[in-house]
Amino acid sequence: MPYITTQAIVLHTADYRENDRMLSLLSPEHGKLDALCRGCKKPQSPLMSAAQPFSYGEYVLYQSKGRMTVTSFNLIDSFYPLREDYERLRYAACMLEIMQLQALPGEGSPKLFLLLARSLKRLCYMPLEPRAVTAAFLLMDAALSGWRPQLDNCVHCGKPIPAGEPAFFDIDGGGLRHRDCVDGNTPALPLTAGQTAWLRDVMRNGIEKTEIPARDAPLLPLLHYLEDRLDTRIKAAKGLR
Repeated sequence: MPYITTQAIVLHTADYRENDRMLSLLSPEHGKLDALCRGCKKPQSPLMSAAQPFSYGEYVLYQSKGRMTVTSFNLIDSFYPLREDYERLRYAACMLEIMQLQALPGEGSPKLFLLLARSLKRLCYMPLEPRAVTAAFLLMDAALSGWRPQLDNCVHCGKPIPAGEPAFFDIDGGGLRHRDCVDGNTPALPLTAGQTAWLRDVMRNGIEKTEIPARDAPLLPLLHYLEDRLDTRIKAAKGLR
């Protein structure tokens, strides 16, 4: 069919000609879609809000000769408060870049789409620490993408890591290691007991239900872990390291 109607979030935009933009969209049913948004840069264009990063809405796309064009748009959420808080905007931009790197055309992933939409809402409207929200996003993204880290047993010896015990996050091994199972050749990052507890609690109960302080969210180990799995550096995360 020449027309596609789908909810989508704008991951990336690029100016095209004088008044147009090319959009990279994340759709739950269709994965990543590239679409031309004609006339969206004109001041009175009804498609202006369709061509902004973070815009979340229902798109009607016309497909012809291998190209998609936005024909109409119904806004669900612009996540506008992000633009008024530079710190939260940086974390949100990191999320968009990760999805831009991961999503594939024609391969829908409703769970990843829902994770992004909910994470942006948490950054935008909830009194949650943005660093912790982003760490939770990275953890759940890894799990949904087939890279769920082993958090209960040591990835080296297989023995349980007791609650309340510090550990190391083994980037290559994909999970936690006992302190005694780490040597100078192991690419592993140290975690406090609070950080290991945070990882387990968020994986089981979600960021909104964890009672462990946000200061224990281990953002950097999770960021390094996802970059390793994606085999690239996340540019938007440069200021978060």
